[in-house]
Amino acid sequence: MKLKYFILLSVVLGLFLGVSSVSAHGADLTEDTMIIANESNGILAKSIVDDNGFDIKVYKFVSEGDVEHQLEHALTNPNKRILAIAYQGTVNDYLNEHPELKNRVIVGDDDNESIANGAKQLLLINVGSSSNDFIMPLGVGLVIGVIIGLICGVFIMKRKS
Repeated sequence: MKLKYFILLSVVLGLFLGVSSVSAHGADLTEDTMIIANESNGILAKSIVDDNGFDIKVYKFVSEGDVEHQLEHALTNPNKRILAIAYQGTVNDYLNEHPELKNRVIVGDDDNESIANGAKQLLLINVGSSSNDFIMPLGVGLVIGVIIGLICGVFIMKRKS
């Protein structure tokens, strides 16, 4: 009887460890390198990015809340680089609250030269290395494998006895 409870507890623990966490405010569906624009300067920014051949996506935002939401994603994603040519006040306020983003978020004007220079600076920002991206899944996989192996080993040994 104890073996059944042990197996049930082990399976529940394995499932608990195997389930990844989900961010409370949803998944980030935007690119890692982006420009925050609005209706009045989005087309200009897109044409400058396309003319210079930059690999940067331009997103038009319609509210300060959407911009803050995007900056929240930048807090959790060390690879996200942002040039803000719209909602500069909101972005500056957010940067004052979260100074760790100042090296990856640039606030610029919405004229041709400023957008081009800001986009060049954005591409020169060195983002976090991806060497740690492999370590965590490997460690979790090893722990889950050891737990499942122990459970199977105990079960097989009990059946042979």
